[in-house]
Amino acid sequence: MFRHEGEQRTHRHNQVVAGYLALIAGIVNSAGFILIGSFTSHVTGNVGRFADELALRASAAPFALILVVAFFVGCFIASMALESSVTSRPRTYSVLLFVEAGLLATFALLSYLMDTRNPRFHDVQAILLCVAMGMQNSFVTRLSGAVVRTTHLTGVVTDLGIESARWFRMWRAQLAARTRVRLVVGDAPPTVPQAPRTFLLLTIAAAFILGSMIGAFTASQWGQLALLLPTVALVFGGIKAALDARRPTGVGSEPGSGS
Repeated sequence: MFRHEGEQRTHRHNQVVAGYLALIAGIVNSAGFILIGSFTSHVTGNVGRFADELALRASAAPFALILVVAFFVGCFIASMALESSVTSRPRTYSVLLFVEAGLLATFALLSYLMDTRNPRFHDVQAILLCVAMGMQNSFVTRLSGAVVRTTHLTGVVTDLGIESARWFRMWRAQLAARTRVRLVVGDAPPTVPQAPRTFLLLTIAAAFILGSMIGAFTASQWGQLALLLPTVALVFGGIKAALDARRPTGVGSEPGSGS
């Protein structure tokens, strides 16, 4: 699952990783919003929040910008680690997954170490989640060759709209051919849709939505401990990446093996 990058990866590789990490991101994003009132898996909302609060001259404006910077820092850290040749890529993915798990665990631990009435308490927690999500988005982008994004759905829903239009045009052309009724305006032939890509996008969307539901439920029931669920999932992912790094070249690495 973590042995191949870019064009060496199969659709199966990307679908497994995408679903797994999108589920985690969905949990983190919704649980974080319930617990600290901030979305942390993307920067768009925080940029808008910064602009709004800046226009209103609110004191929280700098904090919204800090969250954007924290997400950037997470992306930067993951990319720097992957650009390094100190160790193998699967081992680097393992380390990054363990670091992300550590950040989420620290989020939960802080509630027992800090005064929750301190106005800066939630700020520190939000920064931790933004760094973690930035790291995840960066390394899964590198891993998949920019095919997969797992921490937000804007691009996914856009691509699903594009693919749906292609499926509809193909179905309409086939129906017109069978019924001999002109249903198409214009002469442009329909673009053939890509079934694997469509399934990948649906997997990401479904996993993120499911994760959001799980995150909202667990946060409302367990409070800060809700972040332990994605923490454990990341630890298992880190172990899998470490095992991939130890596997001899050529073992279980054929296309479609899921390694």
